[in-house]
Amino acid sequence: MSRDETQQQASTADAITMIPGNRGSRLVILSASSGSGHTRAGEALEAAAADVPGISSVRHIDVLEYASALFGELYADLYKQMVSKTPSLWGWWYDKSDTPWKSEHFRVAMERFQMKPLMECLKAEKPDITICTHFLASDIVSYMLQHEKLSTRHAVVVTDLHVHAMWLCHQFERYFVPTDESSYYLRQIGFPDDRITVTGIPIHPAFSGNLDREALRRRYAVDPSVPVVLLSAGTFGMESSLVAVRALMNLQQPAQIVALCGTNADLRAEVVDATRAAPAHLKFRALPYTAAMHEWMAISTLLIGKPGGLTLSEAMASALPMILLNPIPGQEAINAASMLEQGVAVSPTDVVTLPYKVDRLLQEPHRLAGMRDRMKQLAQPRAAHTILETLLGAQRV
Repeated sequence: MSRDETQQQASTADAITMIPGNRGSRLVILSASSGSGHTRAGEALEAAAADVPGISSVRHIDVLEYASALFGELYADLYKQMVSKTPSLWGWWYDKSDTPWKSEHFRVAMERFQMKPLMECLKAEKPDITICTHFLASDIVSYMLQHEKLSTRHAVVVTDLHVHAMWLCHQFERYFVPTDESSYYLRQIGFPDDRITVTGIPIHPAFSGNLDREALRRRYAVDPSVPVVLLSAGTFGMESSLVAVRALMNLQQPAQIVALCGTNADLRAEVVDATRAAPAHLKFRALPYTAAMHEWMAISTLLIGKPGGLTLSEAMASALPMILLNPIPGQEAINAASMLEQGVAVSPTDVVTLPYKVDRLLQEPHRLAGMRDRMKQLAQPRAAHTILETLLGAQRV
């Protein structure tokens, strides 16, 4: 549900990957490009499928491309506009709609009417296994199963730390959830324990690899003696990102600040311009979109960003403590509260105090080390593999 980093480009969803040498299940992954987190979770599963025996082909579909034109545009843009322009309204709606099964008949009926091309696509595809990383997709598959319009093993992968009511559906084989608390919640509202698996949120397999940090520092011309502060600038929008960058000009501790600007060339130019007069103890760098987030996270000391489910999972896999800036009400606020409770992140009361928070952490290496250790305990970098292995293992029994 969350809007994660815009550094991550739109996926090549809806491509079919044939896996040589494998004879087995046809896998369809259904995500939605309303916020990048759902798509990135789908991409992680798609990448992991190449390592899991028993899968013959993978098709990753952005379900909004199979909606009516008006519905697809409204569905993606309305969310983006609400969280950027009226976040309090989004937070109100999030809380108001978080009652299990409330208004589901009307919602599913509307979705079914708008998603007829997707239903036809699934009928033609005839997947053996369907994995949904967005609730819109799981609603449609659940409906089709309920009315015997499709025969498939239906798995739902929740991509935020809280299972909002929108994620709930009736027809499914298994829910994969990020935390023990989310599993407990599902059991309390009547979901059977043997159909819930705690795996974490699927992230790209690159985050589970062993990286040579010294080699990466040399490659990216990073001074190993000076902390690296990674700023996910592309997530905040132009104005908010520039406010954060200007605030970081007041840091007292030496630091290398790397602003990831995604595909926003104007933002990158503005960051470069705003930091020309940076004091000597601070080195700023503005980067465009990079596919090497796992490498930058590996060599960084702190990450400043928004608490989307995928971002948090990637940071935990990288043992990278976070400073959570301006979480939107709703799912990001819940995600942030969980990370603060676990002691792996801090959050300034205002962007003005951002440099204070950074300086305090950089002045307390033992505290930072403790945060990294806790993140290692929480990390589940192989979530994508675990999901697929669980489904394929259940099939073989």
